[in-house]
Amino acid sequence: MVDRTGTPLVELRDISISFGGIKAVDHVTVDLYPGEVVGLLGHNGAGKSTLIKCLSGAYKADQGDILINGQKVEINNPRDARSQNIETIYQTLALADNLDAASNLFLGRELVNGLGFVDETKMEAETRKIMARLNPNFRKFNVPVSMPRS
Repeated sequence: MVDRTGTPLVELRDISISFGGIKAVDHVTVDLYPGEVVGLLGHNGAGKSTLIKCLSGAYKADQGDILINGQKVEINNPRDARSQNIETIYQTLALADNLDAASNLFLGRELVNGLGFVDETKMEAETRKIMARLNPNFRKFNVPVSMPRS
């Protein structure tokens, strides 16, 4: 059971965003608590993806506030969101089929060592942790993710 009596982990307060004359998100408020699993439901065009893109920094809300652990934060781009441990995996995800799982997972935000070189060992270790939660049977960490052609 999730304790909803404390401070929410993430708060979206009175979020609105328009594109031209179209109100995509209109005064939405959502509280997300630690350990809570939330489904965002609505018809096509209801603003679900737009709201998530505001939280993840892909869009800037026209109005409203985002609070993390009760503190107001500015999320103007995905890097700002990432600094708050917020990231989005979009349903239209396209894989670079010539790269392995870790390279795809960290594509565009590769982990680097103290010399500025890509730290493939650390990226694979992090990928193993993530995949252990998502798909414990996944074993092909060092091969391209391309699907075999029949």
